[in-house]
Amino acid sequence: MTDIFARTGRYRCMIRDEPSTTITIGWEQMTGQNPMVYYSTSDYGQNYSNYSNQAYPQRTVHAKGMHNHFARLSRLRPNTLYYFVIKDSDGVSKRYSFKTLPDEHQSRLSIIGGGDSRNHKTARQNANRIVARCRPHFVLFAGDMTGGDSSREWQEWLDDWQMTIGRDGRMTAVLAARGNHEKSDASIVDMFDVSNDMVYYGLTFARGLMRVYTLNSMQSSSSSQLAWLDQDLRESQNVAWRMAQYHHPMRPHNSRKHEQEYMRIHWGKLFHRYKMQLALECDSHLSKITWPLRATTNKSEAGYDEGFVRDPTGTVFVGEGGWGAPLRDADDTKRWTRASGSFNQVKWFFVDLNKVEIRTIKTENAKSVAYLSDNNRFYMPQYIDLWNIDGADYITLYNQNKSNFVPKKAQILMEIASSSARFENNEVTLKWKSIYEIDRVKFKVQISTNKVFWKTVGILPGAGPSANKQRKYEYVDRTEKHGGKYYYRIAAIDDAGKEFVQEHLEVRTLGSETLDLMEGSINAGQLYVPLTLTEPTRVIIELFDTKRRPVFVREFNAPVGEQSFPLNIKHLEKGFYLLEISCNGSLLKKSVKITD
Repeated sequence: MTDIFARTGRYRCMIRDEPSTTITIGWEQMTGQNPMVYYSTSDYGQNYSNYSNQAYPQRTVHAKGMHNHFARLSRLRPNTLYYFVIKDSDGVSKRYSFKTLPDEHQSRLSIIGGGDSRNHKTARQNANRIVARCRPHFVLFAGDMTGGDSSREWQEWLDDWQMTIGRDGRMTAVLAARGNHEKSDASIVDMFDVSNDMVYYGLTFARGLMRVYTLNSMQSSSSSQLAWLDQDLRESQNVAWRMAQYHHPMRPHNSRKHEQEYMRIHWGKLFHRYKMQLALECDSHLSKITWPLRATTNKSEAGYDEGFVRDPTGTVFVGEGGWGAPLRDADDTKRWTRASGSFNQVKWFFVDLNKVEIRTIKTENAKSVAYLSDNNRFYMPQYIDLWNIDGADYITLYNQNKSNFVPKKAQILMEIASSSARFENNEVTLKWKSIYEIDRVKFKVQISTNKVFWKTVGILPGAGPSANKQRKYEYVDRTEKHGGKYYYRIAAIDDAGKEFVQEHLEVRTLGSETLDLMEGSINAGQLYVPLTLTEPTRVIIELFDTKRRPVFVREFNAPVGEQSFPLNIKHLEKGFYLLEISCNGSLLKKSVKITD
């Protein structure tokens, strides 16, 4: 296939929801229309039509001189590699990939964390290269991406971010926080599609192995953010590890930086009360690691320094920036500082149920560092330059909260697959298979002539939990049929009656349909669909290609009378299509021929 690249770029992917089953793909749409993400667990290169899943961008926003598009993918399988391309009216992007997070608390996670990349392009690019080479599960970026928050700077930053993409096209998801050089929360929301417009949020990984809190140090530390943090921490005492990332350090290790006393008073108290074991801070443009600390107002406590004392049950604070901003001296160490220095660096965390290993990667020689893969991501790559602390290249935090750990319920992975429908002797035989079936599931079989009104014709009990083994099912529908096409929906329902998986099929019975032909041209750009409605109704217009893949969907409320609805066909290829219109309780079908 000839490489015809879509005019998309500045790619990034984010986690804004359940990490093992969702991911958000972001990009800039430079030219072209009607972009769609095509994705699958199989690699089809740029042959977009072979990918089994599609997703439109759920959010678009013009910000920082870019048309930013975000496609939020869901119902993904945990710990699974997905390949994708973005197709629009101008072409198809290169093939990229991502891998969902594991959904098992016995997993081990690799995380890179840091921030402050605003000025020195070479240092920023080197840190980005480290991400591509070390293949972490995700990145924590605690703010100050740019210096002036301008359109030019953000475009350059995203251009450089492409260096985090592996040689094989693998993207690494990022969790972004706001720094003081982002002039508003909107900068982070519009660049990374974070889930909260105030840019504080929490995400739980690997069934409670770790919960990461992204906090906003540019918001008041005693505001609604504090109330949310208090409640969330209180409700998350069963997770194994709690970690925070935010921009301003409570006690910076550079003498030019201001102490963040309000943060120490409000957040520091909660950190110890609810056992926040680890905190990633930035802003000072240096490197530091502390001993485990507890905030206190008792100046007579042994080892007291600037409102903290060492406490083995406390929080380890690491930081403070160094992704590419101008370096500053580590000239304000404390009695409880374990190590500090001034060099470009990122932190590298290995997390499992028993311990967290913390490494500091010096990034100057990033081009020389070897590439890791999914299979060896916990190895040390050749030529990596690690900061030596107390005679070792990493420090270890042991889990003192393990006795309170309770794994969260596993994600529902169940799928209905390999379905078929066959008409014979005025009966329709439906067959399907399930995988990862859960306990007490039932299957509801429904029929429709228009995909709007559905009638339940049967309910089958499930066979029980199946793990990755397939369960086979068959149902025969003997209800009376007339000539034409019927639609079936197989829905898996839990013991509360909630549907969580659906599979759609269609079957043609005896008799045939003669479809009216409509013609349109790509050059004209639009195809007008005439429709006469006798009452206000909900209308669904769908256009399918010859493999019955949807290429256009529009759903709206329409008034009484003769109408003409436009369909944008500029991005389509010439050929034949099927048009289906659901309205007034019926399904209208037409054949569409599109020419140049």
